[in-house]
Amino acid sequence: MQFRFALAFALCAAPAAAETFDCVIDPSQTVEVAGSSGGVVSRVFVQPGDEVSKGQLLATLDSTIQLATADMLRLRASDTSEIEAQSTQLAFLEGRLERAQELSDRGVVTREGLEEIQSAVDASRAMLARAELSRRVAMEELKRAEALLSLLEIHSPIDGIVLERHLEDGEYLPQEGRLATIVQLDPLDVVAFLPVREFGTIEEGDTAQVRPAPPVDGEHTAEITRIDKVFDVASGTFGLHLRLDNPDLEIPAGLRCKVDFGPRSPGGG
Repeated sequence: MQFRFALAFALCAAPAAAETFDCVIDPSQTVEVAGSSGGVVSRVFVQPGDEVSKGQLLATLDSTIQLATADMLRLRASDTSEIEAQSTQLAFLEGRLERAQELSDRGVVTREGLEEIQSAVDASRAMLARAELSRRVAMEELKRAEALLSLLEIHSPIDGIVLERHLEDGEYLPQEGRLATIVQLDPLDVVAFLPVREFGTIEEGDTAQVRPAPPVDGEHTAEITRIDKVFDVASGTFGLHLRLDNPDLEIPAGLRCKVDFGPRSPGGG
């Protein structure tokens, strides 16, 4: 009798047995890459299956007109001849003003003559300031033209794999059109749906073991990153997401799997 009581007590005190649930392995991100502006595709540098890094150049749009505009503005921005000419003229007039001031102090040059030279100096300074402003405006216009040129380059927003390429060289990319689809496979997003009765037995930050379906082998540790707070009434389940690191890209996405959260007790982790 005492033995049966002890056995029953031990079974009640033991944590619940580990339970396995179905899951699916998805990319952590799927990005439809578009251009900042529409235009004719000049060249696409990637193919489906290519591995790309964040910031990598994927394609360029035709930039014939924009390049010509930038070249013209670059010439204007680099031209300092007007500033040099006005600087030389101002230096000459300031020299005349200094000599005229000395002569005026000795009564050789009239006050009207001195004021006339002073007026010429002021006008020359204004013309020099206008020439310097014109060059600064040209430099800002060049920056704008170069910024517009950069909009004709399409770069990858993430590290990932090119899943699809939607356009070929010479095709037109609309303003909101897609050039390619890129998926991020490191990390992976493991999605599982558990019965409502399991809610509260696991927490964000807990780990679980994920076993991909054949032909992929092995057991991999994943971390719970999100637990849905809204249940699905029809199925009586709630969803959760786990982060599965995949640095070598050995685990493909779009694969079914099993996830095991380990022994746990209801209402606690």
